[in-house]
Amino acid sequence: MRRVLAIAALAEVLAACALPAPTHEVIPTRASDFRPSQIRQPVVFAQLRFDAQYGEEERKAMSQEFEGVLLEELDARAVLAKEVRVVVGDSKRDPGPALARARELGADHAILVDVRVARGPLVFCQNTRRRFQATATQWGQSAEVVRASDGQVRYRIVPGSLPAVVDLDADCDSPRDSRRLTTTEAFAESVKRLLARLLAA
Repeated sequence: MRRVLAIAALAEVLAACALPAPTHEVIPTRASDFRPSQIRQPVVFAQLRFDAQYGEEERKAMSQEFEGVLLEELDARAVLAKEVRVVVGDSKRDPGPALARARELGADHAILVDVRVARGPLVFCQNTRRRFQATATQWGQSAEVVRASDGQVRYRIVPGSLPAVVDLDADCDSPRDSRRLTTTEAFAESVKRLLARLLAA
């Protein structure tokens, strides 16, 4: 009998070990007690990831431009960021340094932003008679709000949950009249969408 109970207990342990590890998809995207008003003086760290078509100078210029737009939009929403930093890289972001910096500066939260920039052929006006293809740049975003005091993720915008921003304003009635957005305009639109979601969560 003892052997049967021991085998049953072992089976339960093995079954528990076999359960899949938590992923971003199953972790709640928002803590139940999180409110946007809790973000008062954060640090904001953004990482831009580019595809292979972008050269070093273009990456540097775009990262500087993104930082400027981010600062302007934060000021416009009266968010007094302790620090805003934008870097270019492809590695997975480690929240540790951002949290350490947040605590050093006395910030309440660290906002970690990931922006993916890709250029290539896209199809526009798909559900119309004027469907057409054009080369365009696309910005996709994700973000996490992490509480500085204990490192807990308070809010998460998962990849793909925000509509991507494209630098072509398609005119489906007259495709040739489609307008190309400047990089500043596209960045401004992407940052506005991001902050609207973060600060109105």
